[in-house]
Amino acid sequence: MAAQPARPDVRSRTRMGVEPLLWILGALAVGAVALTIVVRVQDRSGHVPPSSMFAAAGIVLSLIAMLAVTAATYRVGVPLRAAIAFGAGFAAIAIAKFGFGATALFQGNRREDIQNVGGLTSGGMIVVIGVAVGLLYVAAVWLLAVSLRPAPPPDGPGLKPLLALLVVGGVAAAVTAFFATTAALQYIVFAMTGLEVTGIAVALFVAATLVALAFNDTARRARAVGTVSMYVTVAWVAIAFVLVFHVLWIVFLLAVVALWPLRSVTPK
Repeated sequence: MAAQPARPDVRSRTRMGVEPLLWILGALAVGAVALTIVVRVQDRSGHVPPSSMFAAAGIVLSLIAMLAVTAATYRVGVPLRAAIAFGAGFAAIAIAKFGFGATALFQGNRREDIQNVGGLTSGGMIVVIGVAVGLLYVAAVWLLAVSLRPAPPPDGPGLKPLLALLVVGGVAAAVTAFFATTAALQYIVFAMTGLEVTGIAVALFVAATLVALAFNDTARRARAVGTVSMYVTVAWVAIAFVLVFHVLWIVFLLAVVALWPLRSVTPK
């Protein structure tokens, strides 16, 4: 059976154009403004940030994610169902990160001080946590993209970038924990052992399932119309949104720790 010819109308939409980029930048800008408002309207009289603030941040960012990710991926050329699945998956990620994850950090820090070998500020520890966890999210999304790719490299995404990311991230995490702070490792422990663990697990499971379904639908579309490049473009759009939401998470928690610093101890 002869292979299906590529459709020119679909091929013309495989590259990331202006519209997806505008949605990515729009999500960053609108998210930053929304999070600033969420922090400013909170009652600052308590010794710890209110959990309602993290719940509000999670809800607001999930709505932004649903709209922006759905629109950006659809404009790249994926089926509407896949675009909605991408949006819903990233909405679940936002709830996990901004709602449950941030709550777990501060609740865990109430029970246990963060080991701060390098004497970092609370803001510095937030940046360390954000970068380390961000690498894990990028690795997870790229792994899903590789697992469901419609074609092997060089047409489809490969494992080499993922392996390089894991090696660099692992070395950086070890060096940081030894010379600066164990904040990233302790955050992961807080998230896996605190009362929020069920919410985080459910949200991330939903996110992984939806993103996998979206990649699978996109792969089938790419094979059907002969545009594997569309799949690669969608993978990079997904990575871009992962980075956007991690930057927003860092900015959000920098504002939070400016009012409610993390408890840490510097070993002598």
